[in-house]
Amino acid sequence: MAENPENKEEKNPETEKDYGQGGLRQYGVYSSIVFQMLATMGLGFWGGKKINDHFGLENNLLTVAIGFIGMGLAFYNLLRQLNNIQNK
Repeated sequence: MAENPENKEEKNPETEKDYGQGGLRQYGVYSSIVFQMLATMGLGFWGGKKINDHFGLENNLLTVAIGFIGMGLAFYNLLRQLNNIQNK
């Protein structure tokens, strides 16, 4: 039996690049982290404003407090994700 050379899978090191380390992929990873931070902080302040309005408080104490909690969660998530990226 003769082997058909068209069916052979040849491994070419130039075509098998590690696409996980490309610049465009890193740009996507870091920009997604930024959007996650913005969403977390935005939801924190928005939720704080809604709760503040629900209770009818004159001052914006709940808005600021819950917003800062959202910022803390966003920065915690940022550090955790950057640590995971660094370990890879």
